[in-house]
Amino acid sequence: MQQMQPAKSVGRFLPTLFVIGFVIYLFTDPAGAAAAVKWAYEAVVTGGQQIAAFIKAFAN
Repeated sequence: MQQMQPAKSVGRFLPTLFVIGFVIYLFTDPAGAAAAVKWAYEAVVTGGQQIAAFIKAFAN
């Protein structure tokens, strides 16, 4: 049996762990989870806009 590097297996397992934790959080606190999703979405959108603006400024 081949031994795996701990870092690699943790890196692969972490997203799964996050999803499981989030699903549990969704059932225990739906309002809080909805707020967290909304916040994450807004953060991604504003981050994307900032990156786009930076690229535009950099390209000119």
